[in-house]
Amino acid sequence: MFAPVSFRNKVAKLIVLITVKANSRSTRIVKTNILMCFPEKSETEVKEMMARFFYYKARVLLDYSFLWFASAKKLKAIYKVVDDDELKSLKASGQNIIFLTGHMLALGHGAQALSFDNRILGLVKAVKNPVVNWLVVRGRTRFNTRLYEREFGIKGIIGSVKSGEQFFYLPDEYLSNSRSELLPFFNAQKTIITALGRLAKICNAKIVPCVSIFNDQKGQYEVRFLPSLSDYPSGDKIEDALKMNQILEQLILMAPEQYLWTFRFFKNRPPGESSVY
Repeated sequence: MFAPVSFRNKVAKLIVLITVKANSRSTRIVKTNILMCFPEKSETEVKEMMARFFYYKARVLLDYSFLWFASAKKLKAIYKVVDDDELKSLKASGQNIIFLTGHMLALGHGAQALSFDNRILGLVKAVKNPVVNWLVVRGRTRFNTRLYEREFGIKGIIGSVKSGEQFFYLPDEYLSNSRSELLPFFNAQKTIITALGRLAKICNAKIVPCVSIFNDQKGQYEVRFLPSLSDYPSGDKIEDALKMNQILEQLILMAPEQYLWTFRFFKNRPPGESSVY
């Protein structure tokens, strides 16, 4: 289960060779998403990025055994929180904190890495398989994390953030509701939830951007940060959402091959445009 890094790297490459089909539904979605965001990329560059994405997807999946079962000591050996001085300073001052992040492949590992020194609060979507659901919830809550299903409601989140828990906020998944707007995301238009500014104001919270990245050379999971958002919220939900998107883009570009490109992020289209999927 805890095989050497080099062995797991080789197994991940083998998994990709066996399972990834050139014209499968998932490869079509991945290709579409990449071209929507990076239309300037050549066919060769897109194929290379897709190959790296599926490799990282398989590689991170192999390390779920660590996430679910490894001891704290073993996890701390493969986790690295990089340049978190501002985060420590904000916590020491008693500042409420919301982590802004996106759906990277290593997301679960990043949240786990932060949970050793922070009280993490996250949302979870239950899966149909009860065994898998139990493993996911158990794995993510073994140390200092609490998870709520999305139906838990915003009032509970607000109370938890005000009590000192750090909310792991992921606004990039497609969710169509009354608080969403079609806004620029890289070179495309994407439905975005515009609640972050309001949430930051109500919670009196600083927004701290972070990203979870797998370093396959070291076999480590790294959490990296950008400076906390200044003059945020502005009071204009569209302006705040645009700024949030710009930060998300910066986070994703730290390891673009490790973004969860299998999501149908661009499901909702502007009026008159047909489905891209």
